[in-house]
Amino acid sequence: MQEDAQPTAQSTAQPTDKLSNRNLWGFSLGGIGRDMAYMLFNSYLLTFTMLTRSLTNEQFAAISIIIVVSRIFDAINDPVMGMIVENTRSKFGKFKPWIMAGAVGTSIVIISIFSTSLDGWSFVVFFAVIYILFSVTFTMNDISYWSMIPALSRNENDRNKLTSLTALCAGVGMGIVGIAVPVFTVGRWEIGGSNVIAYKAIAILTGIIFIGCQLMTTLVVKEPRFVPDGERKNLNLKKMIQVIRNNDQVLWVALMSLMYNVGMLFATMQSYYLYFEFGYDGVLTTAFGVFSTIAGMAVNVFFTKLSKKYGKKNLMKKAIVCITVGYILLCIFGLSVPAGIGLIYQTIGLKFILMAIAYFFVGYGQSSFYLVTIVTFANAVEYNEWKTGERYESVIFTLRPLIAKLGSALLQLVVMIVCLAIGILKYTNQIADYENAAAMKTITESDKLSLIDKVILSVTSGEKTALILCMTIIPIVLMGVGYIVYKKKIVIDEDFYAKMVKEIAERKAGV
Repeated sequence: MQEDAQPTAQSTAQPTDKLSNRNLWGFSLGGIGRDMAYMLFNSYLLTFTMLTRSLTNEQFAAISIIIVVSRIFDAINDPVMGMIVENTRSKFGKFKPWIMAGAVGTSIVIISIFSTSLDGWSFVVFFAVIYILFSVTFTMNDISYWSMIPALSRNENDRNKLTSLTALCAGVGMGIVGIAVPVFTVGRWEIGGSNVIAYKAIAILTGIIFIGCQLMTTLVVKEPRFVPDGERKNLNLKKMIQVIRNNDQVLWVALMSLMYNVGMLFATMQSYYLYFEFGYDGVLTTAFGVFSTIAGMAVNVFFTKLSKKYGKKNLMKKAIVCITVGYILLCIFGLSVPAGIGLIYQTIGLKFILMAIAYFFVGYGQSSFYLVTIVTFANAVEYNEWKTGERYESVIFTLRPLIAKLGSALLQLVVMIVCLAIGILKYTNQIADYENAAAMKTITESDKLSLIDKVILSVTSGEKTALILCMTIIPIVLMGVGYIVYKKKIVIDEDFYAKMVKEIAERKAGV
């Protein structure tokens, strides 16, 4: 994969200032399948486990610890992968080989875990093996894919356009899974009459789409190959740590990103609350998320224009206001409005609609927060070049998934504590028993749904109150801390970025 040949004229060319439509669309559209796979594994594996396996508290705690340890391992693995990508010499470029290797490997891993029939401690052991494998294979793809962004253009407007379109396509991928999984794995629309069968079918389809989308990116995108400062030197671990440590902006934005990722508690646990409050039907979960999805997609579509008009500092201010207001309204509506009689579809009544509208504000704010964070990560590459004369895209962007995985590890700890403290497992275990019975055809689908409805009715109001309080207060606090970090510590605004790019160009021109 790697070669020791001296860089050619092509490999020492600077990244273009103009982003081609070929690269814009070829790169961005590849994110659809990528984020379908990531969303399925990251957001629904635990739900799949809890609703298809009857777990003891010890087994659930073991699975939670496995997730935490695996994500920490994954986070530590990210800088190593960044170093490998940075040192790769190949006729296909330094990014593309790892993009495809990661896509194929991850697809195999996802299909395996969602297809297994193992149960009990055997499942726990298999879960551990799969999670470690996912950490390795998806990291190959994730680091190489996102590291390509600053390599495709250094023009800030083009970079905003590329980032927002990529995020939009990623949002489409996550939206597809977010719509399909609840609808076709829970309730009356389940594929095969049981979520055990449904998850397997969705995993196979997702793996195929993931490979197809990343193959398109590999074939369509024209990858620039350049070395800013003469002959390229291999990057070692000591140098990589030095690059990250000396870049104060990337360290502060990493802390912002950590707060954001740990603060995604509501998105992680919303299905349990919705099932307990409104009924066991995936259509409800999908309908609830429509408002948030629309808000997030709108931000992605208009991010470049919004950045030009308001600037990133003001966008972040608006984001934290929307996040705070949205979560406060979710909490108020969840605690004070009775569920009432369904108005549109079964139990979709006033409470459901008010909470969904409140989630619109959360979706707008979180999407804005995320996009500003991603662009700041990308701009930290120029910041590094401005300070030291070296770019190291893969090293800088290594921190983005590293922090995301550390954040998700901490988030999983919070989820475990909330689930065990409130006693959610005693309800999900009963649901899992009925789902498996339906999969084995020992009970009918109709009987299964009737039995699960009785389980849902047994959830106490105190348990639902505790759940909604945890899901709203914790994100407000954490994302508030992230905003304070951005406001006080991030200096790369539009004017500062323009200054850096100008001075870098002058330095290279010998002015």
